[in-house]
Amino acid sequence: MDLRQLRYFLVVAEERSVTAAAARLHLTQPPLSAQLARLEHELGVTLLVRHRRGVDLTAAGRDLVEHARHLLADVDTAAESVRRIGQGRSGRLALMFEATTAWSVLPPMVRRFHAARPDVELYFREDRTDAVTEHVRAGRADLGVVHLPPAGATSTIGSGLDVEVVRREPLVAVLPRDRADTYEDPVDLAALSNETFFGTVRSEWGGIAAHLLGACRLSGFEPALQEVELVQTAVALVGAGLGVSVLPAAVERVCGPDAVTRPLAQHFPIVETGLLRRRSGTPDPLVRLFLRLASEIPEEI
Repeated sequence: MDLRQLRYFLVVAEERSVTAAAARLHLTQPPLSAQLARLEHELGVTLLVRHRRGVDLTAAGRDLVEHARHLLADVDTAAESVRRIGQGRSGRLALMFEATTAWSVLPPMVRRFHAARPDVELYFREDRTDAVTEHVRAGRADLGVVHLPPAGATSTIGSGLDVEVVRREPLVAVLPRDRADTYEDPVDLAALSNETFFGTVRSEWGGIAAHLLGACRLSGFEPALQEVELVQTAVALVGAGLGVSVLPAAVERVCGPDAVTRPLAQHFPIVETGLLRRRSGTPDPLVRLFLRLASEIPEEI
């Protein structure tokens, strides 16, 4: 018994005529009759009673009609679901990100993707940079959103990952509002060398912490660094007057009333935000779409 036989049988049952069913199926009557006979032989029961006016269903035939309708409906549903996933119209996309991207590049990317594919389930997980890269490399996440280290993506990503830069922004000084006017605008980073710097925890992979350290060293000093888990914590401590920081320009959105950002007088490497994906041939349609939509977001510098 195969699906084609069941479909033929249902049409015959609906038409109550092999001749009418053959016309509806665009078949000649002999091959249709042969398929029906084969179905009855495989099941070992009589499904149809033939007479001059057409056919009638036996009790077994009526029972098969109900089962066949449910079975074929399930098959059609499964086929449509598979097609939608294969065409990137539905499915699930797992996205990992580091917290420092949550208020800048992540919202517009997710907003554009959800508008384009509202039926796709988006799964989010926030973690440190190293964890994001490892989850993507291991296939536990489809994409990762991270700040790239100042050395550039190609030399530091490591094996098995591809990166697409989706945002570039300058570094800025983050200062207590009540002391910001004591520094020139733009700020000479060397003038902050005696301050305590608040930054995110350093990782092997790099990220924002590497930008802060690199900028200070290019300015001729090693910062007194206090590490915290979140950029929001660093900003809050700066706002409390306990020190300063150097962060990507988007940090202005979370500064609140007690901290302000100022441009830096020196030129430092631009902070790049990258989308990471596993290097395993052609990405699936949802990953390709997310990458394309993310790359179309206008940059702010």
